[in-house]
Amino acid sequence: MIKIASMAALALLAPCGFGAVWNVCVDDRQALLPPPVRGAMAKEFRRLLGGRARGPHFGTCSDGAGTIALAIQREPPSGLEDVLGLAYREGSRIRPQLVVFHGPVFRHTGKPAAAEAVGRSIARVTAHEALHFLEQRGGHCPTGLHRPALSAHELTVSDPPPFHVRPCARHPDNFGPGRALAGVQRPASESGASPMR
Repeated sequence: MIKIASMAALALLAPCGFGAVWNVCVDDRQALLPPPVRGAMAKEFRRLLGGRARGPHFGTCSDGAGTIALAIQREPPSGLEDVLGLAYREGSRIRPQLVVFHGPVFRHTGKPAAAEAVGRSIARVTAHEALHFLEQRGGHCPTGLHRPALSAHELTVSDPPPFHVRPCARHPDNFGPGRALAGVQRPASESGASPMR
């Protein structure tokens, strides 16, 4: 996976240079996120990545410059049942197309009744996946929002966990070109399966 070891490397590898602000478009064709969940998601997403991404805006997404397209889908592909979201790679670059899987997020978080909790969890998975693209980093960090697995509590709690979005140490990249990057997953202790490496 592509990892960034310093702020200078981050500045050189960032898709539009260090400090670029991206528009985030959410395609929810299956109408999985009702308006109250969308509102909670937008608020939490802006809290996490406010200086690096505008939105999210809900509607039809285009592949325009400066846009990160997020698709909300019901379930992940077969074989990726423990994955809550994905980012994709094309060649050596991580593309600005992300996917968050509503079903696994909803089940992992204990099917919360409150729209705010569902929205926070979707936003935190989205922010995690967006970091793959924004930092052009396929791997994960040992701490913070960009760990490979987040607990149900970390995804839903109203008092924000100490998530940070600064670069972390280099980790090996074990996903080939054109492959999906395994995004945030359920911890092995909660899912009954080991996280993908």
